[in-house]
Amino acid sequence: MVPALIGLLVIAAGVAVGVAVKRRGPRVAAIDPFTLGEPWRRHVAGALSAQRRYHEIARATATGPLHDRLDEIGGQVQQAVQECYEIARRGDELDDTLRRFDTNSLRHQLDRATDDTTRASVQSQLDAAQRIRTTRDDTDGRLKLLTTRMGELVAQAAEVSVGTDTTDELGTGVDDVVTELEALRLALNDVNHTGRPASSP
Repeated sequence: MVPALIGLLVIAAGVAVGVAVKRRGPRVAAIDPFTLGEPWRRHVAGALSAQRRYHEIARATATGPLHDRLDEIGGQVQQAVQECYEIARRGDELDDTLRRFDTNSLRHQLDRATDDTTRASVQSQLDAAQRIRTTRDDTDGRLKLLTTRMGELVAQAAEVSVGTDTTDELGTGVDDVVTELEALRLALNDVNHTGRPASSP
């Protein structure tokens, strides 16, 4: 009886461990700006730098309500950095897509084309490349502005740490940045899934 009971307990423990492992889910990949090309690497590095400065300010703040509120807002700062990284990865993918278009070759093909069907096909690819280029440049500009805004919010956090309780405004500002970053990331999803050269599989 005892060995059988021990065996059942071992099996049950194994099942419990298996369930626990399944519940953990996938781990979030570490943010590494050096996996990206420019300017995306620079944007992510700027966001990470702002986050480090923010955490230094929060840790140096005396224990109390201000410290607790800064810690709470720190979670939103982390989300902003993660969103920035995801956008930068998508921007980097757009750069890869643009390189595959080889617009110089397409322009030569357009110049040499003698029939309307070929000209229409090549022109369509050039138009697609231009749309992706526009999206890529707009994303670059917006991400640069939002990472700059993160730096401004860090400066505001420094004021809070010395007793100027503007944590409501600070929290709202960080929330606004996160919201804009989320919207930008979602807007890029369709571009990354459909904005590929006509010759791609």
